[in-house]
Amino acid sequence: MTGVARINRRKRRARSHRRAAEAAVRLGKPGVQANADYSWECLSRLARILVRCGHSPKALVIQLQRICATLREPSRQFDPRRLSFLADLPHVLALWHSDPNYLDERGGPAALPLQGPDPSLGSLIGRVLPHEDPRVVARTLLRMQGIRRRGTRYLPTGKLVPFRQDTVLMHSLSILMRMLRTIERNVAGSWDSALLERNTTHPNFPVSALPGFHRRLKRQASDFLWGLDGDMRRREKRVRGGKRTRLGVEIFAFEEPVSEGPPTALRNHGTRRKTRASSKARRARRSKP
Repeated sequence: MTGVARINRRKRRARSHRRAAEAAVRLGKPGVQANADYSWECLSRLARILVRCGHSPKALVIQLQRICATLREPSRQFDPRRLSFLADLPHVLALWHSDPNYLDERGGPAALPLQGPDPSLGSLIGRVLPHEDPRVVARTLLRMQGIRRRGTRYLPTGKLVPFRQDTVLMHSLSILMRMLRTIERNVAGSWDSALLERNTTHPNFPVSALPGFHRRLKRQASDFLWGLDGDMRRREKRVRGGKRTRLGVEIFAFEEPVSEGPPTALRNHGTRRKTRASSKARRARRSKP
């Protein structure tokens, strides 16, 4: 009976752990369960979307087990606190480029000391990440090449934070979770409560034109997102009090595997045209005296 009791207690602890994880996700509270909370939310949202689209839950369990059996244990444990930290770093640069308190006489970002009387980089960081050490945030932005030193002061390298090396994985994980939240909300909710989902897809795009297209897309998307960011900043100042949430708009491109030759529909269309032309030629020859 000891072994059974131990198993039952383990099951009860697992159920309690899962309920606590679900509650923490709903309330947005960080805690000891945060690591499991994140993976639980990510997998549960993906599973619900797949099942609503017709996939068998039993088959999904088997497939996930097979996939995980091929993976090694990570060398470093996942820290979900870094997700919010990295997600809010770009807002530091956004304020630096737009808030009059942090602009120079020409209207560009002013060179700021890390500490000291306002305006300083420390006070700017405190507005966005009030619970973080400004020195740690500054070192992170330096490592990510989002800011640079000029003597004893700092300047932004641009309006965007480039995510590289170890940070790009966490950044991509944040994007994945936000996409799953939006998709599940739109699939399960009403039309009135759906969030924006729009795309444009071309089925026969030339591979040789991809580099130029991606360059243009990045320029246009950066300008578009900067305009939206300004709109969100203005509304933040305009509305006083009330509840707050993290709002964002993300743009991404995708490429499917390269196919050999044009799509089947285009090949068939060309074949039909050729067949019709051959038929007309034969009829013309027969009609000649």
